[in-house]
Amino acid sequence: MAHLYERYLTNTKEVEVTALEGIEAFRSFLISLGMPKNFEELGAKEENIPKLVEILCRGNGREGSISGFVTLHEKDCAEIYRMML
Repeated sequence: MAHLYERYLTNTKEVEVTALEGIEAFRSFLISLGMPKNFEELGAKEENIPKLVEILCRGNGREGSISGFVTLHEKDCAEIYRMML
């Protein structure tokens, strides 16, 4: 059965397009709920990023990273937050 998904796993351009479409759909959904779409609308600034990263990666007993589909370390989280400015 894995062979059915092989083309999706090896065609990175298609995977990227699908991921970007999913991100845009999720973003549109959040906006439809009236949620802020970036840090500016939230009132956060670049100087807030170190504290936000600390809370995210070291809060609740975490040891400098968060895990899910992939593990994100403090540097990764800071880069993602900077993209949200």
